[in-house]
Amino acid sequence: MNIIHKTILAALAVMMIITSIWIIMNISDYYLIPLNERPHHPVHKLWKPSGTFGHGLGIIGGSMMLLMFIYSIRKRIRLFRKWGKLPTWLNYHIFLGIAGPILVTFHTALKFGGLVSISYWSMISVALSGFIGRYIYIKIPRRVSGKEVNRKEFKEQLQSIINQAKNDFGISNHSIDKILQLSGAEKIERRGLLGIFTIVFMDLTNWIKWWNIKNEIKKSSSIPRREMRWFKHSLRQIVKMDRQIAFWKAAHNLFHYWHVIHKPFAYTMILIMFIHIIVAVYFGFTWIS
Repeated sequence: MNIIHKTILAALAVMMIITSIWIIMNISDYYLIPLNERPHHPVHKLWKPSGTFGHGLGIIGGSMMLLMFIYSIRKRIRLFRKWGKLPTWLNYHIFLGIAGPILVTFHTALKFGGLVSISYWSMISVALSGFIGRYIYIKIPRRVSGKEVNRKEFKEQLQSIINQAKNDFGISNHSIDKILQLSGAEKIERRGLLGIFTIVFMDLTNWIKWWNIKNEIKKSSSIPRREMRWFKHSLRQIVKMDRQIAFWKAAHNLFHYWHVIHKPFAYTMILIMFIHIIVAVYFGFTWIS
């Protein structure tokens, strides 16, 4: 992802964080009082779900949830496949999938009930499953374009990085074996779909072993200070790629099951959201009316 898109996403994220903090700091007392007392609160007219600000947040948040589907169109329709890189589209998709539910939550004023609650909880399920999907997605190796690399290619890339680490830093075969053991590839491959939990556990707990191996290699090989950053990056790439090769088959299966869960929630959310919009407009709840 180039610097322009990184800057745009960073700016959007900062705006979202500032907006959320401002609402929580200034309006939270309204959300926390009992429902029967809210009509007497001074901000009720503006921040109730049909109020000027509350309704506006619902429109913006709902629009974000709809815009998320552009990523699916870009990914599936051949006509749009040349429109930017898929990972960049995915990053915007993720931002919308986080920001949209936050704004819709403020729109509801924490008041859930009836048919709309199904849409709301479907939306939350979509957002949560999106985090899981993103984690699985990054475990499946891809080119910069977003297209998957085949397993043979990927093994060749891993061997290339190992050879480069040996040549550039004088790392011994013994040290390489230790690095590969740190990846836990055998456990991951043996456990199949459950290997994802092994990866999560290792991501959270392996930092001590990782630190020890780095220090051991630094002592046993002559690595100039200016190349230390590239050295650390090389080690991480070796561990990451070895895990990905081990998890390859299971990741594809897991991603398939994830789609089976993620899509129905997304379609349910959109269907009920449209029903909610139609009913609201029919009864005259239009924005700034």
